[in-house]
Amino acid sequence: MNRFEELTARYSENDLDDRESGELRDLLDGNPDLLREFVVTGIREEQLRAALRSSRALEESLPFVGARTRRSKLRILCLAAAAVIALSIATWTHMTRGVEVEVIASRDVRISNGSFSPEAGSRSRVRDLTVAEGLLKLRLANDVSIELLAPARLSFIDPMHVRILSGKATVDVGPHGKGFILDAPQTRVVDLGTRFGVDASTTDSTGVVVIEGSVELHSREGRVDHLAEGEGVVVNAFGTIGKLDQARFDPHTGQWSTGALDDGSSLIRSVRNNQKDQSVYHIVAGGLVEAVPAHHNRNARWVSLPERPIPAWLLGADLVLPAHAHRDRADLRVTVTVAPSTSLFVFQRRNQPPPSWLVEGFVPTGERIGKVSIEEHRENKPVAFDIWRRDTPEGGEVVLGPAARPEAIGAGTIHYGIAALPLEVASRPKR
Repeated sequence: MNRFEELTARYSENDLDDRESGELRDLLDGNPDLLREFVVTGIREEQLRAALRSSRALEESLPFVGARTRRSKLRILCLAAAAVIALSIATWTHMTRGVEVEVIASRDVRISNGSFSPEAGSRSRVRDLTVAEGLLKLRLANDVSIELLAPARLSFIDPMHVRILSGKATVDVGPHGKGFILDAPQTRVVDLGTRFGVDASTTDSTGVVVIEGSVELHSREGRVDHLAEGEGVVVNAFGTIGKLDQARFDPHTGQWSTGALDDGSSLIRSVRNNQKDQSVYHIVAGGLVEAVPAHHNRNARWVSLPERPIPAWLLGADLVLPAHAHRDRADLRVTVTVAPSTSLFVFQRRNQPPPSWLVEGFVPTGERIGKVSIEEHRENKPVAFDIWRRDTPEGGEVVLGPAARPEAIGAGTIHYGIAALPLEVASRPKR
């Protein structure tokens, strides 16, 4: 809990002293975002109603002693009341006229309500929007962009508050959009400076994936959960948060989806593990190219080694981005489900003793790939990884284990990579 949250909590409990009242007043005076949060978060309802009464009646109702203290709290309440009035006027404007949006891009879009124009570059005021077909990307006045994949329905409350009723949205918040709110059927997502996705395609659950940065999830009961980059959850109809195992990313369109992949777009149907955290596996169909990210939450990339390039036959393989934090989990158990006629590959650090599950279930190909950590003001050399292979003519589940042997796991352990190719495309292992 930060200082503003502490002061707000004490304020709601009528427990502020003179010094704290002044401190909270100064915070609200100097920061419009904090003032908005103070008003919106729900801790001021009773006090705000009192702020609309006469100043005499308000002062008499305050549980504080001392004129200076009463004046401090009165000023805080009046500031909040003024913000409420301003927000009410803005809300009325948006309810009657809608929120101004600009179409950044569109593809095969059909709008089934209103006279909204989906042409790129067009501007409209919109209150409710139903995208029946296609892909539509919008920009709000605060530089927040929202990409919608049909079918999707949205309601625009104001430029900082949008409600998704159904469908899938990817939100990219610029420097002026921090604090943006996206309400979904089962949860509220409050942006902390990030790019995130919300999947409300089904009526009984909502999926949330953080692509960059972090968000807060606010439940109807007031619980707040924090999600960082690379994490994701599923929120059910009762508001219960569950584990989200994977998200699929299309490198060509930038689109993503959750759930098992049985539409033929990827050889890797699903990936899950036995860990209790909220890390999500990213599956990128055809994603293995030079300098592609190796993890979704660490700046490391798969690259060619100085003495040998990435094998040509491996380029274009489906790729899994695991969580870097799992590299030293001795109890790690990863279940990969693949399509029939698939060759599954594991990239294991060359000077890291291979664990027993890898030796027993895979065959070394004799080929290598490099992984390099990208750090500012520091030049790192690629680390060599051996490429191991397992053919699965029938498809199904393949169980992987920890990144190293139990006695070798430690802070220096480097996580393995996972990729897949059609069995007939992959090079035969060297014996």
